[in-house]
Amino acid sequence: MRYLELNYREKTYTSNNEIHDILLKEEFYWLIDSEIENAKLEIKNNTLIWEDGSFYTGEWHYGIFKNGSFYGNWKNGIWERGNFAGKWNSGINLTQI
Repeated sequence: MRYLELNYREKTYTSNNEIHDILLKEEFYWLIDSEIENAKLEIKNNTLIWEDGSFYTGEWHYGIFKNGSFYGNWKNGIWERGNFAGKWNSGINLTQI
């Protein structure tokens, strides 16, 4: 399954169609265009927070990656933990601080 859940405006969504519509509304087109699986997400203060899941291909433009596996192209953001096997361009890697 592409999306497992999205926490958005103090509500949890589990329907892939509802999550897709919210991501469109919030203009997270880069995430929609990416190949992902079992994503647990949150949107807070217009920032995407990746709680868990697998990000296989695509470009991560900005957000906070808390846990999971990443194999894509990391453009910018905050990396907290998880399995990183992608390409790093810019951002903050908290595992190195």
